[in-house]
Amino acid sequence: MPTTRTLLIRAEPEALLALTPILREGVTVSLRPGLSLRQSMIQDLGLCPECVEERVQTVFLDGSPVDDIDVDSAAPGCTLALAGALPGVAGIAMRRGSPVGVFREGITHGVAQIQAGKAGQARTVGATLKLFNTVALECLTAVLEQGVELRAGRLAELLEADPAALAQAGFSLDGQTIDRAGLMATLTGQAGTLRLTAEHCDADSPHPDLAALATIAEAAGAAIMDVRRTGFSVEYKNDASPLTRADLAAHEVILRGLAERFPGVPVLSEEGADMPYEQRARWQRLFIVDPLDGTKEFVKELGEFCVCIALAENGFPALGAVHVPAWGKTYVGGLGRGAFRREAQGEANGPWQAIRVRRPDPAGLTVLASRSHPSPDIEAFLADKRVAERITAGSALKFCLVAEGKADLYPRLNTGMREWDTAAGQAVLEGAGGSVLTLDGKRLAVNKPDLLSGTFLASAKPAE
Repeated sequence: MPTTRTLLIRAEPEALLALTPILREGVTVSLRPGLSLRQSMIQDLGLCPECVEERVQTVFLDGSPVDDIDVDSAAPGCTLALAGALPGVAGIAMRRGSPVGVFREGITHGVAQIQAGKAGQARTVGATLKLFNTVALECLTAVLEQGVELRAGRLAELLEADPAALAQAGFSLDGQTIDRAGLMATLTGQAGTLRLTAEHCDADSPHPDLAALATIAEAAGAAIMDVRRTGFSVEYKNDASPLTRADLAAHEVILRGLAERFPGVPVLSEEGADMPYEQRARWQRLFIVDPLDGTKEFVKELGEFCVCIALAENGFPALGAVHVPAWGKTYVGGLGRGAFRREAQGEANGPWQAIRVRRPDPAGLTVLASRSHPSPDIEAFLADKRVAERITAGSALKFCLVAEGKADLYPRLNTGMREWDTAAGQAVLEGAGGSVLTLDGKRLAVNKPDLLSGTFLASAKPAE
């Protein structure tokens, strides 16, 4: 017997409108006996009372128009169709409260006849729900937040037919993060049932977890700037990379902040203790942190150094914050969570602004390269590409420049970069609609045995 899989989609409300064809065709919902039909719309389907009163003008139960019924009167497997005002004389006759609607057949008893005391019963009635016209557009998100069931392969069919549908959404299948391509491959042709719920992202401000990461990163940035003002010496680690008191101060601030806001989630930091892969492999969630990304730029007193904090889930960056202390800028984002930037205004932070990648100019690409780690392979890679401008920059700032639409491509073709250098920037860029892919087209993974990022392409182009 096919099993029911669970899928959570995170996307902006406008993006979720791509699912309206599925709701027009019908999805399975649960209704509780003891409620009137309109009460069930509010309590079980999640519709707001104002929407039910003002927008749901036409209700069909198994093809017959009704005003309101006790759900006890509805047989399991019934079909419930909701629509706004339908045009024409026939539409007027179907509408609730219309002058001629009282002559139609199929109207049953109203709310006043519902028996008291039944609403607490656990038994539910499975019904097929169909949403049409304005009701579909205005109520879709609320219904999806409550959860619906549909044929597993149907969502894959919709995504395949419309490559732009939910292109920037985040997906979690059976509790495991999965990208759009992986979801399509997993669900295509499946005959089982999919339990689908949706969580919408606010287009104007980041998710509270992203905002919390921003606050922690900014506190670490303040510690770095304190060290910069008072002076510091430079030591060198075994790999010849520089280490300063600022790295360690930021590390301590981040550890305290994450422990307070996200207790129990392990932290993998460049300045932390080495952790064997056998231990890390068991972690489904972990923070990947670079307290001071771009120490070389910091030592040279350039402004292109960052604080990077990423929350990884199931092998990929889920949320990320990149703070640029010298510039007073903070970037946050995550796949399906959007991406945002704010800038300091005096002693306070300015408002959050949503950021998006730009559409590359056909006249030529703006390409980013590392300031401290140039690669001779870049010239060969770019030989067949139209390049209008090249910009060198340090640290994870390069991901953010692509995310906010100031560049198109950041190719990294030399090895040696570690995951704490890339994870947070990758999350921001993916949230802004871009992608970070290996040279064979796979999403860049994290928490690997060697913790090396390898070669990759960070691009304004979304993953296919």
